[in-house]
Formats: sequence, C-alpha cells, structure tokens
Amino acid sequence: MAEKAKWYNNRAKVIFSLQAFPPLGIYALLRSTAFTAGQKCLVAAGVSALIGLIMWSGILKPVNKWVLGIFI
Repeated sequence: MAEKAKWYNNRAKVIFSLQAFPPLGIYALLRSTAFTAGQKCLVAAGVSALIGLIMWSGILKPVNKWVLGIFI
C-alpha cells in the first residue's frame, strides 16, 4: 500500500496556508520537502516581516478595539 503524501508537501496547500493562516503556513513551509532551503528562508522571512509590519503599523487597531469591546 502506497503511503499518502503529507499535506505540507503540496505546494498549493502550503501557499494557501501562508495566505490564510500565516503561522500554520510557516510551519508547513518549514516541514515541506517541496521547497528548497533558500526558498524556505526567503518566504518565512517575508511572511514574518509582513506580520511584523502589520502589527507595528497599527492597521488592526480598530479591529482590536472592536474585539476587546465584545469581550469586556
């Protein structure tokens, strides 16, 4: 019986998870054998920088205020 391929070895699924769920996508990227080591480093650094930029810029400040207003 053939072994089923892991989901993180599918390039399309890894790219989708990077866009939809960045932390899960970075995990999938690092576990994947579908990308070279250089590609993994570049993509992980780029996604991490994008997340850091969004957090630093305060773009989500209104959303955070709204979410906190629901629970408080």
